Amino acid sequence: TVGAYLQKTMKEALSDHPHVGDIRGEGMLCAVEFVQDKDNRTFFDAAEKIGPQVSAALLSQDKVIARAMPQGDILGFAPPFCLSREDADIVVAATAKAVRNVLG
Repeated sequence: TVGAYLQKTMKEALSDHPHVGDIRGEGMLCAVEFVQDKDNRTFFDAAEKIGPQVSAALLSQDKVIARAMPQGDILGFAPPFCLSREDADIVVAATAKAVRNVLG
């Protein structure tokens, strides 16, 4: 399914990033969690608003919409059911670019 493909490609693109703690989801839903220290699972100070920063970068750079979840530095994706693999590739590439631009 396209949802499984989105999860797989997001993990391939971001799981090695030092500030990505987890990539998870179910069906078409996907979430990327940001951490200050991956080894110790230390989260960023909420005042830094990392999730909203990455969300804003996604929108301004590539016109991709993702929601910064209020319960932490989590970026959530809820794409439409008509999402194609090509669309998923665009979302993943844009997300990786935004993460690099915000977090290095």
